Amino acid sequence: MHSQRSRFAASIVCAACIVSGCASVPEEEIEQRVAEVRLYKSSELAGTAYDSVGHIWVDSWRTAFWPPTYPTLEEAVRAARAEAARLGANGLVNTVCLDQSRGQLFGNDELAILCYGNAVRIRGSAG
Repeated sequence: MHSQRSRFAASIVCAACIVSGCASVPEEEIEQRVAEVRLYKSSELAGTAYDSVGHIWVDSWRTAFWPPTYPTLEEAVRAARAEAARLGANGLVNTVCLDQSRGQLFGNDELAILCYGNAVRIRGSAG
């Protein structure tokens, strides 16, 4: 019985590590990659080969309850670029930034900017 509990606990710990991203890219490497993540308009990618890597801020169930908002547009864009870099992307397309402060139950006058978009890896480019 004890070994079943131990295996179950180990399974839970492993699942939590996978979900939380234990094998993520080191933070200092992310900082270097952020500058390489370029924002594209969808028309700029016409005829360009790329792979979709993920959807920034909408792939996680957490963002339904706690979307990551920032006090300035620059900080929100940088956070979206950092998240794209974590996913191994070198570009963001269809990026949208919105002020979420009006939708908060106990909203205030401070900005709460959320940027989301599609992380892409442009084929044939270094990065």
